[in-house]
Amino acid sequence: MKTFYLLFISLFIISCQEKTFADDITLVYPKNTQMKIQEFNEDGNLGGDNLIYVGKIIPKIDVKYYESILPPPPPPRKFNKIDKSFNEIIKKEIDSIYLSQKPYFKRNLLKISLSKENEPYDSLTNKNLEIIVKQKDTIPIYKQDYISHQFKTFKAFPVFIKNISKKTLKIPTEATGVAFYTFDNERKNFYYLRNSNYMICGIETNFYSYFELKPNEILVYAYPYFKKGKTHKAKVKFYDASSKEFDISIDYKIIENQRNRYIMDY
Repeated sequence: MKTFYLLFISLFIISCQEKTFADDITLVYPKNTQMKIQEFNEDGNLGGDNLIYVGKIIPKIDVKYYESILPPPPPPRKFNKIDKSFNEIIKKEIDSIYLSQKPYFKRNLLKISLSKENEPYDSLTNKNLEIIVKQKDTIPIYKQDYISHQFKTFKAFPVFIKNISKKTLKIPTEATGVAFYTFDNERKNFYYLRNSNYMICGIETNFYSYFELKPNEILVYAYPYFKKGKTHKAKVKFYDASSKEFDISIDYKIIENQRNRYIMDY
């Protein structure tokens, strides 16, 4: 009777767990993929966006990243025969890089639009976005060294973002990605946490670029795991939208080594 009671309680708890849209999505990658935990400050010379997918909800999504969200610049103009031979060398090198990236990155297929500086973006909040974090699911995240062009594969977890509004949302491409926040027991607040002390510098421009996310469409990002340590409360934020709290293991030295502490704005 006791065994039956415990089994009933277990089934009741499982049945009461909230099902999300992300539960029906499988992220597919080679099962023999060798991955490691990203070390602190290891990302300083690595390129590649953390964005895996943009579009309708489908049962299976390949874990393949955008090398860059923005489209590549146009090829240099050809002025004479010398420039032609030089351009051919450059093209050959670029084609070689693209070929090596093929298993890990996708060529840019997003339609990028430009917006004037005074044209407002859509407000991206929990009113129009739902964020689901699968912090216990491990997927690879691929990065490429800018100089050597060598690839590194880190352990990461997926973040799913859905447009739950009835309108098409403009998603800015500038610094597009998810931000990780951990709870500070002393300050009683969530603050921004990175696995690096490198500074991120933006480029000022008179125009802003964006891509569109239609109603019920999703974004899928990956976020690298931290080196394990004490369990901390955490959240993932995407602009002004944030996920529910979840538990994750983080080495406290990473928290101590942060350059700045940005408090989460609610």
